[in-house]
Amino acid sequence: MTAAPTLPNMLLVEPQFVMRRTMVTVGRELRIVDFQEATSVARAQALLESRRFGGLVLDMGDGPEALALLEQLRAGMFPSPADLPVIALTYVPPPAMVASRLAGFEPRHTLRKPFKVGELLESVAAIRAAG
Repeated sequence: MTAAPTLPNMLLVEPQFVMRRTMVTVGRELRIVDFQEATSVARAQALLESRRFGGLVLDMGDGPEALALLEQLRAGMFPSPADLPVIALTYVPPPAMVASRLAGFEPRHTLRKPFKVGELLESVAAIRAAG
């Protein structure tokens, strides 16, 4: 009997319970991704300090705190690689300064809320395919 392939392990930072649980459940059921959940940037930081991830899906709603987390990630301050693929989630086009700083951290994808879960999972699959 062959073991099922291991799903990529990504950190999902999303404060909204229903949205977070939907993304986690659908990702696992479709065998696309195994999300580890964080409800805030502070919780995400603790998880990033303790283990490696294959990607990060980050809600940018915390603004400066989310940008600071990306800065730490890109500076190599966590066990995950500094070039860890990031998918940024935003509500509206952020102010020019925030958008410019976010672009400097080179997210692979930026999705504007509300989006369909399928859009997020397509972005995750693209990261997975890029290896």
